[in-house]
Amino acid sequence: MPKQIGRPIVHTEPWAKVTVVLLDRHVAYLDELAVHLRLKHGWAASRAELIRGLIEAATQSHVDVLAERGGATFVQLLRKMLLRK
Repeated sequence: MPKQIGRPIVHTEPWAKVTVVLLDRHVAYLDELAVHLRLKHGWAASRAELIRGLIEAATQSHVDVLAERGGATFVQLLRKMLLRK
């Protein structure tokens, strides 16, 4: 088996590289979360891993954002989802 060059493959399904602009406070939160995870659980996580994890959690929550009514913002819907748990 030939030796793999570069980073190890961590994705087992199709993927796309995207660029996202974040506010400085969002980046600070991701960095704070990464430090907390490393200190408390010994787990090193990149910003990208944290963002993917948040998206995956929202995906698995089964909150139907299309069915919600009443003018709630997406952030309000996600907060509602997180508070249910």
